[in-house]
Amino acid sequence: MTDHTILVGYGRVGRIIGTALRKRNERFLVIESSDALVTELREANIEVIAGNAAQPDVLTAANLTQTKYIIIAIPEAFEAGQVVRQARTASPKSQIIARAHSDAEVEHLNSLGADKVIMGEREIARGMIEDFTARQSQNPDQA
Repeated sequence: MTDHTILVGYGRVGRIIGTALRKRNERFLVIESSDALVTELREANIEVIAGNAAQPDVLTAANLTQTKYIIIAIPEAFEAGQVVRQARTASPKSQIIARAHSDAEVEHLNSLGADKVIMGEREIARGMIEDFTARQSQNPDQA
């Protein structure tokens, strides 16, 4: 596969991303370490590589040098950092989007070469503020 997206992890977050990629007819493959999820992905005819993405041979099997995007949806910051570092070295032009749970993780992943790091708590807060603001503008008497 070339000019594709690599999705690392197919847990709660990765599944949502994978569903969106599939609906958009994007070319992607998943790297997943859970045997049960690998089986599920294969049954759904989704290209999958079984293994830990932090292992260089697993990333190589995903044709890392020919990918456009690498989306790292795993929750483990140390492992995600290893993936970011290897991906940035092997594929300097690929866009790397990673997941984090704290400001320290955001800084860590950015320092290793991620182009964008999304922190879940920050996005939840942003969504709640946007909803609150929209409701206030729709119902100014309740403010």
